[in-house]
Amino acid sequence: MNVGARPGGELLQRVVVHVRAEGRDPASPLPWAVLRHGETPGVAAGRALGVPGAVDVGALLDVRDATRHDAGLEVHTVHLVLAVGEAHADPVDPTDLLLVADAAAAVEPAERDRLRPAGVPGEAVVRQRLAAYAVVVSEDDRLLLTRLSTRTPSPGRWTLPGGGVDHGEHPVRAAVREVHEETGMRVGDVRLAEVGSEHFTGRSPRGVLEDFHAVRILVTATAEAVRVPEVLDVGGSTDEARWVPLAQAASIGLVGVAHRGLAIAQRLRT
Repeated sequence: MNVGARPGGELLQRVVVHVRAEGRDPASPLPWAVLRHGETPGVAAGRALGVPGAVDVGALLDVRDATRHDAGLEVHTVHLVLAVGEAHADPVDPTDLLLVADAAAAVEPAERDRLRPAGVPGEAVVRQRLAAYAVVVSEDDRLLLTRLSTRTPSPGRWTLPGGGVDHGEHPVRAAVREVHEETGMRVGDVRLAEVGSEHFTGRSPRGVLEDFHAVRILVTATAEAVRVPEVLDVGGSTDEARWVPLAQAASIGLVGVAHRGLAIAQRLRT
């Protein structure tokens, strides 16, 4: 959960995990849990099912979002439907989410206060960041990648086009927007692939010590026209974009999310 501010009030963006499990009663709503700071989606799914520890997530079935006002906050809740067991073979019923969406959007005051940055010198600022990335592969088996600029913690390394989901923005729209800003490409046929997370403490590009929880949604997409990439958002986190042959991508210095994207791309081509 990430707390921000704008004139007139606070903004809060958070993730709720809904679970479709094998053998589930189709007449019952999907069990759900708010993704806690530093928690993997598999652990949140386990809590939703009343299972200790993480469960194996088979697929990301659906993503919905809703924005509402709650206790002085403008809350943007992103709902992820995760499959466990053989549930990925079942269609997603839109009413499954509607039955619990209002309840899942409620924010407990204690939870809000715990995740609001304390601002005490020397303390790490708690930050949960939701981001969306796109796996875009050309017909001749090249993967669209972007190079991280000196404004990032990993300058010179390569990642997937993508970035943070804005408050009130659907993650799929965020992925499409980021691809265009970072590569100049327009994409379509966007499909959900997977969700993952990483938790660490480190310095932001501004030098702020952060207790950082990265939650990443990956999608696949198709370029409307394959051409030489061009970085449109000059001066940001990307300083170059390139189509890289799948056979060479692993050797050019990928960050973790790009390795996941490469694995997805290779599956698409088998």
